[in-house]
Amino acid sequence: MNNRHAYLILAHKNFGQLRKLIMLLDDPRNDIFVHVDKKAAFDPSEWTDVCRHSRLVFLDNRLHVNWGGVSIMRSELALLKTATSTGEYSYYHLLSGMDLPIKDQDTIHAFFDEHSGAEFINYWNFKKTTQSRFHYYTIFPEGAGQFWTNLANNIFKGLQMAVGYKINRDVDFRFASQWFSITDGLARYVISKEDWLEKVFRHTNTCDEIFLATLVWSSPFRERLFVKEPVEEHVVNLSNMRFIDWTRGESIRHPWTFRAGDWDLLMSVPHFWARKFDENVDSLIIDSIFQKLHKA
Repeated sequence: MNNRHAYLILAHKNFGQLRKLIMLLDDPRNDIFVHVDKKAAFDPSEWTDVCRHSRLVFLDNRLHVNWGGVSIMRSELALLKTATSTGEYSYYHLLSGMDLPIKDQDTIHAFFDEHSGAEFINYWNFKKTTQSRFHYYTIFPEGAGQFWTNLANNIFKGLQMAVGYKINRDVDFRFASQWFSITDGLARYVISKEDWLEKVFRHTNTCDEIFLATLVWSSPFRERLFVKEPVEEHVVNLSNMRFIDWTRGESIRHPWTFRAGDWDLLMSVPHFWARKFDENVDSLIIDSIFQKLHKA
């Protein structure tokens, strides 16, 4: 197998910083695959000049993506299917369009060459109360972030609990960060389980942090995890090489948005990518990272 990497990007806004992200990933050893939320006004024909080295592919079949919706899982599967059908890559890295690399590509590739075959997934301990929601049918699987659909889902869940009705009784659900770096073998294994994933998760919500973790935990790929033991939710370690600051975030749903004052912190951590950034909150930190890492 060659040592090429595939970057999979989920994007929905802030296309100025998305352009900078793609330019920082542009390298002869990388190809880049992007899913843009169908709700966004976006014209891929305006992006033909962005990459000089990498193949850049925007998925044609765009989905409407909602926070916490099963549409996120489907978008990730679409990215994996497109990338694996394009070539065979040693690693597939899932990023958000709000992420940036904080190390150069030589450093990133050297690390994954050294640890070839390991799977990088950040597992978290799963509270029983959180786990239980995947055993009940959800009326509105795309409505996790909306008051009325949440209310309806919770009422219907209460009715199911009252009569003892459950779904997915035989599934050992697990919990992990959505963002991963996985091998070609695991990427193709995930795709091969698409029908099972659809059956299990199509009537749930917030499954984006559950579906891959659940699938891998009950597979032989579990033995390949770079960090094998789960940690407390949102604890940052080196299990997926992403630096995300949950300690200063505005809520449990939203991590801290990095600013210019975080420069020294971002440059000091051992991780390869960080999230999140927002050009409408602080564009200076985005420009500073771009200037440091971009190859002219």
